[in-house]
Amino acid sequence: MLGKPVILTDFSGTLRRRAPRYDGVRQAMTPAQTRLVSRRVALGAVTSLAVAACGDAAPAASSAVASKPSGPAPTTAVATSAAASTPPAAPSPTTAAMEKELVIYSARREALMMPTVEAFQKKTGVKVSVKSGGSAELRELVAQEGAATKADIFFTTDWVDAELLRRKNLLSPHVSPLTEGVPAEFRAADGAWTGVIARSRNILINTNLVKREDYPASVFDLADPKWKGKVAASTLRDGVPIWLASLILLKGEAATLEFFTTLIKQNGMKVFGGGSEVTAAVSQGEFAAGFINHYYYVPKKREGAPIDLVYPDQGAGQIGTLVIPLAVAATKHAPRPVVAKAFIDFVLTPEGAAPMMTMEGEMPLRPDVPLGDHGAPGILRMHEIKRTAPFDVDKLIAARDRAIEIFTPLFT
Repeated sequence: MLGKPVILTDFSGTLRRRAPRYDGVRQAMTPAQTRLVSRRVALGAVTSLAVAACGDAAPAASSAVASKPSGPAPTTAVATSAAASTPPAAPSPTTAAMEKELVIYSARREALMMPTVEAFQKKTGVKVSVKSGGSAELRELVAQEGAATKADIFFTTDWVDAELLRRKNLLSPHVSPLTEGVPAEFRAADGAWTGVIARSRNILINTNLVKREDYPASVFDLADPKWKGKVAASTLRDGVPIWLASLILLKGEAATLEFFTTLIKQNGMKVFGGGSEVTAAVSQGEFAAGFINHYYYVPKKREGAPIDLVYPDQGAGQIGTLVIPLAVAATKHAPRPVVAKAFIDFVLTPEGAAPMMTMEGEMPLRPDVPLGDHGAPGILRMHEIKRTAPFDVDKLIAARDRAIEIFTPLFT
């Protein structure tokens, strides 16, 4: 009988040292940090610890989701849209020549990742080990390990790191009916990485302070003097640099810089350390509105906080709401390539995606995967957002670097 999935410790078996982070992911490590990683890798193999409880709530959530039906399957009628169709089943682990172990390098918090890992382990009988760390930190490790990497799967909260590994030819493309069901802009054209779930960039509203008729329709509405002293945002993390990059591409650098200069210098927008602080401040009525990723809203709304969520810029001619994917990829030198690609397919099915969405209501990218009861009132699925911001990988990466350069002084 399989035990709990294994959590791999860091390079020395001690606490992790994480690279500086800007956007819910980390920057590339400094030279000193890179040397530290190299020394640790040279010391020997990664050790492992059995997970005793990983927070008892995580396994419980996994069991509940795995046993719940993923929704009724169509019986006779042929589906007329992607949203109405049944997703292809993941390849059967009993017929595929799958290896019996899997190692995942994951930038997702352990409490959020483990339910999915346990669901895969339960379904396949594969022993899964997870190494958690910063996205950029793990990307650097995959690159340093090269052909000797221990990682079969790279799971990242920042698709940029997956793309950077792809550009170094360190990922193994995987194309299947399941990956092709993900919108093309949220997966590599060659199949090297694919988006699994996503978060949107929203405006959080305190409903005790703002009437519905006064909700901002666009992010740019918050530059109005009537919002002075009433708006909060987070510093350059939690997807903020990609959001700023998107605004630069759509509105121009000068207009975007002028907008945020007005918000901060003239309207006194408060900059917090992260999205959770913004959400708490708006929920408690300290601010009327705040810029967040939607997953911060979900648990607070479930608790009954007086908040609502705006999907901004949905009108004709407006720029749309930015959607940011979490990505999964098989490494080029994966010791266990068959099971790695089976895992990718698994997390794109309702059974595999549901545990990922349970705690924070992140949305599935495949329109045929139901959100079910994993969200909160006001949460939209991907295909329900009327207008999403254009998502061009190459342009966003270039613009992100520029956004970090020009906005760091303003947001600190």
